[in-house]
Amino acid sequence: MKKKIILALALVQAMSLSAQTTGIIVDENKEPLVSATVSLYRVGNDKPLAGVFTDIDGKFELNTQKGQDYVVKITFLGYTGQTIECRNVPGKFELGTISMEPESHTLNGVTVTANNSVRKADRQIVVPSQLQRKTSSNGVALLQHLQLSRVSVNTLDNTVTTTTGDAVELRINGVKAEVQEVKALQPSDIQKVEYHDNPGLRYGNVSAVIDIILKEKTAGGNVSGELMNTINPLGIGDYQLSSNYHAGKSSVKASVNWNRRDVNWYRENTESFNATSPAIENQEIGQKTKGKYDNVNLSVGYDYTNGGNQLSVTFRDLYNKTPNSVSDRNSLLEQEGTTYTVTDRTRTNSNSPSLDVYYQREFAKDKHLYLDLTGTYINSGSHRLLSQADGTDAQKITSDVDGDKYSAIAEAIYEQNIKDSRLSFGLRHQQTCTRNQYTGTYTSDVKMNTSESYAFGEWFSKLGRFNYTVGLGVMRTYLRQANAKQEKYIIRPTVQIGYRFGDHVNLRYKANIGGYAPSLSDLSDVEQQIDIYQIRRGNPNLHTVTFYTNELSLSVDTKYISAEWFTRYSYDDKPFMEETTYDNGMYIRTYDNQKGFHRLNSQISLRVRPYKEYVSIQVTPFVNRYISMGNSYTHTHTNWGVRGNMMAMYKNWYIGANVETSFHNLWGETLTRDEASHSVVVGYNKERWGVELQLSNIFSPRYEMSTENLSSLAPYKQMVWSKNLCRVFGVDFHFNLDFGKHRSSAEQRIKNSDTDAGIMSGAK
Repeated sequence: MKKKIILALALVQAMSLSAQTTGIIVDENKEPLVSATVSLYRVGNDKPLAGVFTDIDGKFELNTQKGQDYVVKITFLGYTGQTIECRNVPGKFELGTISMEPESHTLNGVTVTANNSVRKADRQIVVPSQLQRKTSSNGVALLQHLQLSRVSVNTLDNTVTTTTGDAVELRINGVKAEVQEVKALQPSDIQKVEYHDNPGLRYGNVSAVIDIILKEKTAGGNVSGELMNTINPLGIGDYQLSSNYHAGKSSVKASVNWNRRDVNWYRENTESFNATSPAIENQEIGQKTKGKYDNVNLSVGYDYTNGGNQLSVTFRDLYNKTPNSVSDRNSLLEQEGTTYTVTDRTRTNSNSPSLDVYYQREFAKDKHLYLDLTGTYINSGSHRLLSQADGTDAQKITSDVDGDKYSAIAEAIYEQNIKDSRLSFGLRHQQTCTRNQYTGTYTSDVKMNTSESYAFGEWFSKLGRFNYTVGLGVMRTYLRQANAKQEKYIIRPTVQIGYRFGDHVNLRYKANIGGYAPSLSDLSDVEQQIDIYQIRRGNPNLHTVTFYTNELSLSVDTKYISAEWFTRYSYDDKPFMEETTYDNGMYIRTYDNQKGFHRLNSQISLRVRPYKEYVSIQVTPFVNRYISMGNSYTHTHTNWGVRGNMMAMYKNWYIGANVETSFHNLWGETLTRDEASHSVVVGYNKERWGVELQLSNIFSPRYEMSTENLSSLAPYKQMVWSKNLCRVFGVDFHFNLDFGKHRSSAEQRIKNSDTDAGIMSGAK
């Protein structure tokens, strides 16, 4: 009993002597320094008692003892370290805001500072280094230089995807953005990049989210532009002009991007039609065919910010003109000793203006409400002419489509932080009205009303080194077409757990149930003739699909080496996949809810930085396994491959190289094999201008990709190849005219868009 009393008294005394020492670390621009190292020492002792990293807000907390003397040392790569002596520490000791100054390590005239990355429970935060900003011409180039795990960036095509082929959702200050808007960003304006490689219910079904957080601006503005054109061939170009201006609580911004392609390629096709006896065998020998399109993206916005309240109004317009579709072909068809001339032409155009109104309100600290309303109108048109001639007679198929679509999207999200936890819930609704008029060989007038509603709640919390997320979402889809109606509910639970082993090793597991609805074109009760043998038909009886996903990742991050093993297994229950039938002398290609689809993706990403940030090498071997189970077929496929990229930077110079083997994808009965590619970029950047040389597929005799249909009834294999898309040499020139000081920029957290026109194509 006496021992228990003594222990109790000792415990009370220890508690009375316990103390907390806190502070905030910021950089020279008063922005939080994420993951700065804060170490605690006894006065006169060089052995550290404890060490912590600053969080996303630059804050840190140390456990100290009341009345003791300590030394706090703060270090951050690229900044001068600070040492603070704390004598006779009180019960709660606040060091306040501590400013760090950049350190200039001069190496042959080069100023060296390094990027910093910290793995949070729900995301990775990357602070680009001075050298990475300096050698990047725009926001997309900066993402490429960061070499984020499981992210592939193509600056020639301006695409950002996951290494498994899924789209990456891009955001700017929480706002969903197009790649052209990211390209308009100046690297010097980017404070940090938040990478969500396991996004929660808040983001829907996306595989990854990259949120770019900008620095604050106080006044003035910016005008920037980029001009990229290939020399061999001349038909590839990308041109952009952007500007912004800030005055008081208001700011305006505008950007326009023109992307064009004018190249030649060849399409070859081998197909069999086995429903007849004897079977029909077609062999198409490709002839030179033009592919040409022009895309123009326009964005004009106004922002008003008053404290925690914000109003943002943005007008966007996407115009597309495609006089020569990528599906066009000229070929010679060999069939049973007869040669036919095949000409397939599709001309399309579309215009999709939209208005996005966003409002954000801060009720109190760590309590936010986000509202977003988006209205979109899409007008689209298509004209197709297919001709198959034997010299005397010609069989022709025509198809003209005129489509109008109106949609409205409304979304509300509430978020609240509670100590080490976060509560969020929201509601989203989309209402759509579509009318497509089909004329030509087949005529039809399709009117369709659809809606999709989604509600979710999610809870995130941390317990020491352990963190978890639990959430529940409910989705409702509704379709009305003529007299047919369809309604479906999907429950979407999700669970994610993670554990941090020390300061460098993280283990995470995620399981969720999701769902997706058929596209408008798949649901339309319309037919489009593909050729004289085949018809593509919609299916208004398609049902919403439920899928199950499991993800496991193990990552290791050290000063010189980063590695991650990632595996994802998913199962789609009764997915709408293709089905081929034979009816009344024609082969019908349509979609139906099939049995199931299994998908396994696994990869190991290894990144080595042997010379600090001057050289970075990343190698990622991968394997994909697919099992497609239809109502009348089963197909399997395994794809092994590797990706590799290198980035070297010195002063204002940089050089990058990328190599990728072919990535395969099986869905239903269709197996696609993307091109194997390699590229080299060499660039030079100054503060206000820069130039970059781009070399793509310089060691390949030709660019090629293939599509293979595995149907037993009507299999085919298509090959597309081009000499215009290999040994590509391009020049990129950019300029940046910045004026004024920095002030608070917009921080819109949600933004919606609609791009699905709902038109069915009969193109082969």
